[in-house]
Amino acid sequence: MNPTLSADHEDSLKELLNISMGQAACKLATLLNHPVTLTIPSIDIASPGQLMEMFGDVKANYYTRQPFFGQMSGEVITQLTKQGGHTIASDLLALDDDQVIDSQTLHDSLLEVSNILSGASLRGLCEQIELDTRTQPPVMYSPARQPIPSNKWQQAIILHVSFLIESASFETKTIICFAEDGFNVIVNRLDEWL
Repeated sequence: MNPTLSADHEDSLKELLNISMGQAACKLATLLNHPVTLTIPSIDIASPGQLMEMFGDVKANYYTRQPFFGQMSGEVITQLTKQGGHTIASDLLALDDDQVIDSQTLHDSLLEVSNILSGASLRGLCEQIELDTRTQPPVMYSPARQPIPSNKWQQAIILHVSFLIESASFETKTIICFAEDGFNVIVNRLDEWL
């Protein structure tokens, strides 16, 4: 498996992801009724061991996992900052400032946001390069309690995208982990696309 992307592959992937994440920002802005701004995606490649190191302070973030399958399989992990999480949930549910959010409602709201973001990054990418994949619903995940087994994923493409929402400082990181030769499937499709 080739552990790197060429400059052309990376530029193409960034362009495709920028389109997909722009659609996600638009959908999130509509749901929250607030403007959402996003940064240009940056891309890194990591092994499972490097991926665990990239999680940083796991106490400062929420995490979700969302398996996918089809012409390639793997898992999307979304990292969402705890800072701003309650504000996002309140805005998503159109709650008043004095209404309290219980942990289950917070998690349900974060799962909805995660599903929008992972759906945009993976499904949007796959639609553009004509790969058939399906996703399962996301679930909450704790890297501290459930580390990624080093033999489960061979390669991960880490997509760094920050969303800025006027009502809260809220940042996400989307991580796509590929099983078996999924990474090569992406590279081969990008070759065809180029």
